[in-house]
Amino acid sequence: MKKFWLISVVLGTIWLTGCENAKEDNHAPPKISVDKQKIDKEKMTTTEHDNAPIPLVLTQEQKEQYYKEYTSIVNQINGKYQTDFEINPIHTFSGDDWLELKDFEDMLKGRIDSSFVMVDNKEVHPPGAAPKLVELHIGKNKTIIRINGSFDTQLSANTPEGRQLFSALHALTSEIEQGDGKWTQTGYDPLMIDEGRVYYITVGGYYSFNGVSSPHNFEIEYYCNENGGIT
Repeated sequence: MKKFWLISVVLGTIWLTGCENAKEDNHAPPKISVDKQKIDKEKMTTTEHDNAPIPLVLTQEQKEQYYKEYTSIVNQINGKYQTDFEINPIHTFSGDDWLELKDFEDMLKGRIDSSFVMVDNKEVHPPGAAPKLVELHIGKNKTIIRINGSFDTQLSANTPEGRQLFSALHALTSEIEQGDGKWTQTGYDPLMIDEGRVYYITVGGYYSFNGVSSPHNFEIEYYCNENGGIT
């Protein structure tokens, strides 16, 4: 009888120990493999790399100090890459324009390469309101500029078909249609060619972004069809 009692005690102790271990396992944090941790870290690094620079929150005194550093960076970039960047007045800086010095320099270097592409559009417009769209590519960013031209046309008896031709350019304005930054037109130079069928116009202006402006010129063409429609 004593032998059977000892066996029962031993079995009960083993059973209780197993229950306690099971309770501990249920509350233990899940184990993450080394590969899983590596993948999560790579995802975090990629996400941080893709994010845009975070603007700084500065006091007025700090802003003035950063502005001096920005001016120095602009002068260095202009001297090294033969660019014409101009830093905007400090009072025009918005909250998003204040960046770490390295981010500011990287932003500026990214704007060195720029190009314009005229958007192909065959839609016919009246002479008084003839729009054009131009893509401004600066680094990886694309900004669409809308040009609005106002013309006069007249029937020409000097052409065999008696068609309409350009007679005058009254006004030409431009503004950002889509994208970041600010575009300020500074002037335009029109040239009528092909006996009045075509206006070839050079447009000049400044593109401003992140507290820095850069000058740009691009060329557009307007066509007058035989009925006086403009494309």
